[in-house]
Amino acid sequence: MATVSKVTGSTSGHPSTRRKPYYVENTIDNSLFDPASGDIIQCLNVPAETVVLSAGLEVLTASSSSVTFDLGITGSTAGHHDPDCWVDGYDATGTGHAPMDATDAAHQLIVKTADTIDILTGGAQDTAGKVRVWAIMCDISGSDETASNTS
Repeated sequence: MATVSKVTGSTSGHPSTRRKPYYVENTIDNSLFDPASGDIIQCLNVPAETVVLSAGLEVLTASSSSVTFDLGITGSTAGHHDPDCWVDGYDATGTGHAPMDATDAAHQLIVKTADTIDILTGGAQDTAGKVRVWAIMCDISGSDETASNTS
């Protein structure tokens, strides 16, 4: 099993200067590196102290025969290890938006330390597919972490 990094953005800081949700996306062409079944594709960086409000994927170019995708966080540094918390076993041999995983339903997932949103490739090697991964995130790090009630 291999892990291939295709992330964009930084794991330090946030692109927003105020506490507002922001949208990030990354388009990955699997035909350029042919991920095998069981490979992890790191797609989006998630800075520490971030809430991921939602995430998903869209298959833009159909993948090779029998390929499926999970979308989640495969690392354990986030305090939440769930490789299919947003998408589970999506048949990537056709195009379109993958439905949310109703079983796990990882809405508003808090990421404590920097991590990545990943695709876990299943079923077969993907030599043809192109996928767009997206997420809506918000910085939840403290802006005033001193005690305000001193009496």
